[in-house]
Amino acid sequence: MLRRYRGLEERFRLYDEVMRLRELGLGYNQIARVIEERYGVSLSTGMICNWVRGRYHPLERCNRIVGGPGLAYVISGWLGDGKLGRDKRNYKHYVKLGVSDYDFVEEWGRCLAEALGRSKPYKPRWDDKYERWEVRGSSILLYSLLKRAKGDPWILMPYLEKYPREACRGFFDAEGWVDVAGHCIGAGNTDPGIINLFNELLGKLGINCKVYRRRRKDLFFISPRTGKVCRRNSKFIIHLVIFGEENILRFAEEVGFTIARKRAALTELVRRYRGC
Repeated sequence: MLRRYRGLEERFRLYDEVMRLRELGLGYNQIARVIEERYGVSLSTGMICNWVRGRYHPLERCNRIVGGPGLAYVISGWLGDGKLGRDKRNYKHYVKLGVSDYDFVEEWGRCLAEALGRSKPYKPRWDDKYERWEVRGSSILLYSLLKRAKGDPWILMPYLEKYPREACRGFFDAEGWVDVAGHCIGAGNTDPGIINLFNELLGKLGINCKVYRRRRKDLFFISPRTGKVCRRNSKFIIHLVIFGEENILRFAEEVGFTIARKRAALTELVRRYRGC
């Protein structure tokens, strides 16, 4: 029994460590010794066996998340445009997405319902204050996972690498653009870890990219919430750019966009290559 640690994040860490050690080929007794030496927690070999074989999960009392293409899309879209929120009065932990494109937030809400095992999709709501569409769902498990990912986005790779198409589409829906005149597709983010993560995922689909680091021109902006002038956290933005006929056509076939205006631009770019 687990009795010497507290909190959801600690349970995540122990479970992840057990599964990582098992992948390295360690036996149950060896894993138990390593866990006790590193964390001061005594796990029985029976408990470790149940975790490894999937008969028990340390977070089973929490609402579960369902691995699959929907979760991959949700995570990737959130990395671009998402936020986390808490309602301390009702003990709710929210995962949120707020954007101007209705088709994007609608698809994200559908995938969020799929990822949380909900039969009905989450419906977008118009936010008058920020003048955008918003979807949010309550899940302490997904909330905690994404909170941890702020420090290290690569912990999300196990949820994304099996579904690189949906993962890349979610990220490019959030952060992507099409430059028809420049014959390229790109996405930008201030976190190099996120850019490198999707560079690898695109590579799994046979799509080669280039990464550029550029200084921001607009370091200051007006906050829509307060109306005050604010300074951005990062002076630089990192661009992931796709060039070349083969790479662009493969992106169109394998990834594409959910957002209609981006999909139209991609269609125009593909036409130029195919001469249609």
